[in-house]
This record gives sequence, structure tokens and C-alpha cells, in this order.
Amino acid sequence: MTDIKNSKLTDSAAAGAETEKKLQASDSARQPYVELRHINKSFGDFQASNDVSFTVEKGSLVGLLGPSGSGKTTILRILAGLETADSGEIYINGKLVNNIPANKRGIGFVFQSYALFRYMTVFDNIAFGLRTKKVPKDEIEEKVNSLIDLVGLTGLNKRYPTQLSGGQRQRVAFARALATEPSLLLLDEPFAAIDAKVRKELRSWLKDLIQRVGITSIFVTHDQSEAIEVADQIIITNHGHVERSGSPIEIYSNPESSFVTKFIGQPTIIDNPGIFKGFSKIRETKSTAVLRPEFISVTKLNEPFRYQITSETGIVEKSFFRGGDFELKVRVNDQLLTVNRPITQERIVPGEEVRIFIRSLYLLDGDKAVTVLNDSLTNTDSTYII
Repeated sequence: MTDIKNSKLTDSAAAGAETEKKLQASDSARQPYVELRHINKSFGDFQASNDVSFTVEKGSLVGLLGPSGSGKTTILRILAGLETADSGEIYINGKLVNNIPANKRGIGFVFQSYALFRYMTVFDNIAFGLRTKKVPKDEIEEKVNSLIDLVGLTGLNKRYPTQLSGGQRQRVAFARALATEPSLLLLDEPFAAIDAKVRKELRSWLKDLIQRVGITSIFVTHDQSEAIEVADQIIITNHGHVERSGSPIEIYSNPESSFVTKFIGQPTIIDNPGIFKGFSKIRETKSTAVLRPEFISVTKLNEPFRYQITSETGIVEKSFFRGGDFELKVRVNDQLLTVNRPITQERIVPGEEVRIFIRSLYLLDGDKAVTVLNDSLTNTDSTYII
């Protein structure tokens, strides 16, 4: 009986230890793999990085998004060791790397222009870093062929960059960056030099590739649709500092700051939002508002509509076919609004009078953005902080 009890206690202790180990592994996975603390960098009188701080979890794919000149590439180059921060700390996997040279940081870098060696074959381009590290020949052969298969270039080993499409060249660049098994992969506008159709295909391919190899990756882009589609986390930069950080859904649905509200989505800026029906709460305010197409419904005058009292009539000035829907430019109260209408509904044409209903808008209050709902959607005319 005693032996059975001791056996149970031993099993229980083992199970507890295993649970503790799993919890520790889970906590470790959530710990920052990349961390920037108060990074500052100036070029003469221009401050490219202004007190930049953020963290990146291990295995995640992060997009640095912002307008030209907002400091995205400077952050990437500081991480890579290609630029030196004036102040601040950079940690990779818990290790301070400020004074570690670029070639010792274990970082893979993919450039916008591919930066392939024109006189080398696909195989030799990918093998370059391994040969520099004096990796044995048979190991290079096995690893390079495996990477060629991984990036979908099987059979193209002996081709030169001039014999490849833009998308294929970028895949070679990815494979070359992965060959040395970097701890961190950095990508500077990786799809900018590729045509639109191939760019869209490579987005999903890259996300799948990063998930398969499990490498922490950060890419720079000025294309918000690219960041939203590809990234696990988006960091928005503006004038050298971080404006907002979060998942694509968080960033899009809860922009928080005035800048992000005006930057993300397809915004229309309105200087006198109180002119629209259904927004009596802000009729006397002088604040600016932001409208997105998804906040607005458009119907033909003969179609049934629920919120007649707080709707407006407008004239369609332009119509653009976008594939799954039509993008309409509608003049309402001397404001030109952008509205989308599915192709499954009866077509609306330029010159037609239509009914417009604005469900909500972002009211900009200093550096904050407040969501205001149409009176028809609330009994209290309340505003909500987004």
C-alpha cells in the first residue's frame, strides 16, 4: 500500500515538474527577442530616430510602417549594425549588441534591390555566406539545395540573376539571407521592386515561409495593405518616433492617435463634421473628423433604407470598378466622400442622386481620436474613446 502511495506521489511530482517546464517555455516564448530602448539617431540637424523603444517576440513577423522619411529604414539599419545609434540600447535574444559589429550579430538582411551577384548562379549566390564561413563543401551542397526547394526555385540552380524574374530574384535573396541560419531576419522594402501581381503572391509566400522556418523577422514597408496582410505586429513610425504598435486588427480598428487615424485605411478628412445629419452632439464643435469608406452606406433612392431621418442625399461624381466592388465619389454637403458598393447590387452611375448614411466617424481631439456614432445607432448620443 505504501509503495502504491509513493508511486502516486512520484507520478504527481513528475507531472507537476512537466507542467512547470511547459509554463517556463511558454513564458520564454513570450519574452522579447528584440528590444530597442530609447534609441536616438541624428544625421546633422535631422533626427531620424527620436527616443524609439519597442519589443518583438521570438518567431514573430513585424512590419515597420510609415511615410517616407519617418525613420523606418534607420531603425532597421541600426538593428543590423549598419548604423550606430547616438544613444540607447539594442538587445537581441537578451544580449546587448550595441558594440557588436554587423557581421557578428547573426542577422540576415534582404535588400529592396535584391543585391545579388550578377556573375554568380542561383546556387553560388545562396552559398556565398556559407563559403565565407568555411562551411564544408558537402554541407553547403545539402543546405543550398534544401533552401532552393524551400523557396520554390527547384531546377533553377544554374541560372544567373539576369535569367530570373523579379519575384524569383527576390526568392534567391531570401534563401541567401537564410543560408547562414541568422537569429534575426531584416527586410528593407522587400517587394518594392516587384510588379503588383507578383508582389501580392510573394506576401503570402513570405508569411508562410517565416512561419515554417520560425525565424524572428522585421520588414520595412510604406504599403499599409502589405503590412496588414503580412505582419503579426505593426509598428507605425512618424518623424522618427513610434506612433503606435499592435496587431494589424488593433491598429486598424483602434488607431488611437490623430496621425494614425489619418494615415491608416482610406481616410477622408472633414473640417466641419457637424454638418452631417445624425451627429448633433458635435454640431457646434470645430474639430476635424476622419471618415473611411466602410463607415458609409450608399443606396439608390428607390431602395428600402432603415435610417431615413439621419441619412443624406448626394450626387455621384465618379465611379471606379475595383473588382469586387465599385468605388464611388459622392458629393454630400459640398464634401466629396469615398464610398464602396458591392458589384452584387444594382449599379450606381455618375450623375445619379443617392442616399448616404454615415454610421460613425473619428473625431480628432488634439492628438487623440474619438469614435462618434450616428444618433440613429445610440439612444444616448454617446461618444466612445477608441
